[in-house]
Amino acid sequence: MIQVKKETLYAGMLKGLLTTFDLAKIIIPVSIVVTILGKSGALEFLADFAAPLMRVFGLSGKAALALFSGYFINLYAAIGVILTLSLTLKELMIIGVMLMLSHSLFMELAISKKAGCSLFYVLLVRLIPSLLVGILGGWLF
Repeated sequence: MIQVKKETLYAGMLKGLLTTFDLAKIIIPVSIVVTILGKSGALEFLADFAAPLMRVFGLSGKAALALFSGYFINLYAAIGVILTLSLTLKELMIIGVMLMLSHSLFMELAISKKAGCSLFYVLLVRLIPSLLVGILGGWLF
């Protein structure tokens, strides 16, 4: 039997709670904003506007908000959006795979710039596979 010291257990619990609060600081406000957009009708307008582009990936227009949140903010913002929308399993899978390949673009590009990488090539290497997988996923499923 493995024995865990109380200090280790408390330290782990504290880190877990702090992480939960950090994630909540992103997910809750994003969820509130998306809910307000939905109630005001603005989300429907944005969905209609994005629908032609999203059809390429087999996604509904409202899925654009989740996809763009993940691309430009971070994965947790995308999760906050996804929690407030009623997306199909197909849409969730396509968005998940696309964001797995390319997420948090602004932050990652800033890090790449500090590392001395070409921003153009980093963007291409991250975004093009994501878009291709989205097109393939929309076509296959």
